Amino acid sequence: MNLEDKFGREHNYLRVSLTDRCNLKCIYCNPMGKVSQKLNRNELLSFDELKRLIRIFLSEFGIKKIRLTGGEPLLRKDSDKFIRSIGELKTLYGFELALTTNGTILKNYLPALKLYGVDRLNISLDSLKPLNYNYITGCNDSHLSNSLKYVIDSIKIAETMNFKELKINTVILKGINDNEVIDFVNFIKNRDITLRFIEYMPFGDNEWMKDRFICTDEIIEKIKKYFDLEKENDCYGSVAETYRISNFKGKVGFISPISSHFCKSCNRLRIKANGKMKLCLFSSSSKEEIDLKGYLRDPSLTDSDIKQVIMSSVLNKEKEHAPIDELLKLKNSSMLNTGG
Repeated sequence: MNLEDKFGREHNYLRVSLTDRCNLKCIYCNPMGKVSQKLNRNELLSFDELKRLIRIFLSEFGIKKIRLTGGEPLLRKDSDKFIRSIGELKTLYGFELALTTNGTILKNYLPALKLYGVDRLNISLDSLKPLNYNYITGCNDSHLSNSLKYVIDSIKIAETMNFKELKINTVILKGINDNEVIDFVNFIKNRDITLRFIEYMPFGDNEWMKDRFICTDEIIEKIKKYFDLEKENDCYGSVAETYRISNFKGKVGFISPISSHFCKSCNRLRIKANGKMKLCLFSSSSKEEIDLKGYLRDPSLTDSDIKQVIMSSVLNKEKEHAPIDELLKLKNSSMLNTGG
């Protein structure tokens, strides 16, 4: 059964946040550690509850792609064992398994992730310069001071492991790392990696500043001064516009949720670490954020009952997210507990 909303959009992509904890304090997500309140263990969905919920989505709605996110998903204790348990479902349901990570502790997990069935890997990397990276990510603690090296080492190792797809996610901030755009493009010249530049997005607690925002068109113009971009035909539901560059092994993509949102082809749902399902990354009303944890913990409810709750809830999804002036007013939205 297809999981459609009232606008006929089929939802076949599920993003699942394993934790709201992160070892970084990125200025576009959690500036100076402002989002300090963390979920208690009993507020998190247990791994058993998460697996039950994922099985419902797979068996009842034919979900084609599951992405595990955070916070930093690998920070959660036994996350590797949980990933293995989800990977074991691939043979039965035929979906793709993906992981988004900041890469700082990824290196030691890479062999297990490959073995356990992770197909696609997205790694956040917002600067190639150590001081700038530390500024953007808040890596001022001594044990994190070499994080950039660890991330780049992880990328190099992942390249050799034949993941189906390897991506780098880069949030561009005007006056902070926009002078590294060409350096980033050159970084993927001889690498089979898709580099994705992401617009700086407003959330209720990330202290979004208009003068830090740079739109995709400006980034593209920067690149066109040095390289010719050839547009690819992106698949339905893709959030990025992807381009090839002559004589490049890697590709460049652009994600533009602010300047050119992609709501009309949205095919994804998000499960927060606390078990709430978000119909939209920017949704904040109770109508668009459904607490599935309560249903999962009700012993009187069957999987069929939870299926009906999900179906009914998806019908409340709005046609598109609000304009930026309205997004700035949202107070209960957080990238940390939603998952990127």
